[in-house]
Amino acid sequence: MTHTAPPSPCSGAPCSAHPLAGRLAAPSCVLPAPVADNAAFLAGKVDEVGLCFFETRSCLEYTQRDLPREHALLPLRWHVHLPVDLPWPARAAKAASPARGAAALALAVMNKAAHLRPHLAVLHPPQGNVAGQRALLADFQEHWRAHTSVPLLLENVGHCDVACLGENFLREHGLGLCLDVGHLLGYGQENLLASPLVEDAALAHWSAPGARDQHLPLTELTPVQRQTAAAVMRRLPATAVHLLEIFQQEGLFASLPVLAALARPDTPRC
Repeated sequence: MTHTAPPSPCSGAPCSAHPLAGRLAAPSCVLPAPVADNAAFLAGKVDEVGLCFFETRSCLEYTQRDLPREHALLPLRWHVHLPVDLPWPARAAKAASPARGAAALALAVMNKAAHLRPHLAVLHPPQGNVAGQRALLADFQEHWRAHTSVPLLLENVGHCDVACLGENFLREHGLGLCLDVGHLLGYGQENLLASPLVEDAALAHWSAPGARDQHLPLTELTPVQRQTAAAVMRRLPATAVHLLEIFQQEGLFASLPVLAALARPDTPRC
């Protein structure tokens, strides 16, 4: 099946005039099609694909049909979003290495994309109180680093804005930040917004939150949200990757010029 993108001033290839050219990313599920088809479709339109390995069991069943070895030849970089259903223990104190099982499954899922050489992995923090989250994440990272050199980024989600873990927690444990701007806006994460963590984010997720976490196109940002998003953009490091976390192609392409305007608000859209 051939998929045709809607007309867009930035479709076809990463727009050379886009201020984020070279650092634009999209999720691996913008088409109602397998991962392999999505990757082939996105090649040449963005610079990087975030592999949405959201479900542990289904991702462990991936074969070369889902992630062909020849995809390593596509003009794309890759990163992995680890499963959101990892079996975190209810209490960190229940075992000497409480997060070992969750880390082992995450590594097994990550290995499915080893031939693509992903350069980042994104992890949702577990539920629970801050002390428990800190203990589980520290243990997870210890096991992760023992088996892979791929940097691990924590994403701010509704139950954990990452800033709550402590200003030095990421640095102390060799972790990075995936700043989800849609989550920041939708959940009113003012503590994260005010923290210096924003300046260190290696990856940013962009979407309009809608009703908290709807991942709508950036065209749906309210004026206040757009103002905050532009302020966040100005604080992000020049090396950060920018992923439009919008799970359908029309919204993805409609968001590209909005993202350009956020990055370069005083110049015409791409």
